[in-house]
Amino acid sequence: MKDIDVSFVMSVYNKEYYLPAVLEALLNQIGLENPEFIFVDDVSKDKSVEIIREATKGMDNITIVAKTQNDGTSKTVNQGIELAKGKWIRMLDSDDILPLDSTKIMLDLAQKHGADMVYGKFVKTGKEPEEIAREMVVGPIEYEYSKDALRRVLKGGFTRMGQLIKADVLKKGQGADPLVFIQDESIPLRASLNSWGGVAKMRNNVVLVPKETNNLSKNTKQLEHDRFFANYNMLKDNYGSLARDIIAALNERSVSANWKYVKRNLCCPYLQKDFFVYLYTKIFRPQPNFKILDKYAKRFLSLDGILRTKDLKDLIAK
Repeated sequence: MKDIDVSFVMSVYNKEYYLPAVLEALLNQIGLENPEFIFVDDVSKDKSVEIIREATKGMDNITIVAKTQNDGTSKTVNQGIELAKGKWIRMLDSDDILPLDSTKIMLDLAQKHGADMVYGKFVKTGKEPEEIAREMVVGPIEYEYSKDALRRVLKGGFTRMGQLIKADVLKKGQGADPLVFIQDESIPLRASLNSWGGVAKMRNNVVLVPKETNNLSKNTKQLEHDRFFANYNMLKDNYGSLARDIIAALNERSVSANWKYVKRNLCCPYLQKDFFVYLYTKIFRPQPNFKILDKYAKRFLSLDGILRTKDLKDLIAK
């Protein structure tokens, strides 16, 4: 049997509206030798699992995991990563559509430069899913390659699923942070920490977002909560082993996530101490003041209406 070249890992939760078009694009990715498809359902209440089973009936290299406990996207993605047998892993949300040639283009770039990670851009199309299920990447292909993946990731632009990452690098980084509900921010941070081959960042769109119906990206409190903890946890977990400029960058990203929350939700935000901490951090890029960051963490943990992983809930309970 041929080795698996690319493992596609999809987290699924109540996306029956999108799945027919998403699966059409996913299962017809061109130019691959022997892909596998892993679907991990986080206890959907609709017909998502039935749609996947019907669309993949009779196909090889299909794994469908129907979980019995809902515990968030990060842990769902991680379960799929653990099952992956391919040399490369490409993750996607179940409402994102991949251009048919996008994986092959990304794989070619990775092999050309010996990169461990390939990212691209995404575009919100506003179109019905079936309208964009047979799209190709719009060229010419433009990208930049950085040998230092972590420093490049810290410059931003790595916040959407659809990336292609070498499986051993992704698994060494243990996938997404299990304390963070939305995985987008933590995956590139944790993977790049273990990358020696660098990252290629495409300027082309490799993810097409259909018309959105009910999306977590509209919940700004959730986004800032998860952005904060992705960077804060990375900082605390690796503080003793990171260079000073990387520590400063993680600190700045943590402070920035807090400021975005304050600016959107608190009265007179520019009179708050948070604004002056943000301004000072942005200008001088200091080393972290953990008393301040810990205070921000407690405030985020006190917010209502936030989806949290079981791991984080257990940590709060302690």
